[in-house]
Amino acid sequence: MRNQIKKEMKKNEHGKEADDQKKLTGVEAEELCSWFHKTLDQKVASCKVTNRLDSSPAIVTDNESGAMRRMMRMVDTQEGGLDALPLAKQHVLINPKHPIILGLQSIREKEPTLAKVCAEQVFDNCLVAAGLLDDGRTMLPRLNDILLCVVKGANKDEK
Repeated sequence: MRNQIKKEMKKNEHGKEADDQKKLTGVEAEELCSWFHKTLDQKVASCKVTNRLDSSPAIVTDNESGAMRRMMRMVDTQEGGLDALPLAKQHVLINPKHPIILGLQSIREKEPTLAKVCAEQVFDNCLVAAGLLDDGRTMLPRLNDILLCVVKGANKDEK
């Protein structure tokens, strides 16, 4: 996890310092964290703000690595267990400078259903990046819904 954070620190792709970018205020970030935690209560143990990320909207931090989960699943299937190991609630760190987080903050009251779908996708993206999502196919219906919203929005703009 430290390597991922180190890779993302300090400079963005344009070479600007992270502080030069637009970001959520402290109050907005805390409100978004509270909403994110409440919205994904079954999956998220805590949500905090970090200024150490640059290119990712959020990451999960926990003691359980993806490699350890795969090893435990292998041992479990060798012993005859077919049940998937439940994923523990995760600790989420959000990046208050990232455009996705800024957009999520702006739509969470105007478009609560879309905001919830986006929050779920941000969380699943964190799980994929951490190697903790066992089956990515569970995201496909949600990704299709998000793409549909994007396409509909683009069509509105053309008119």
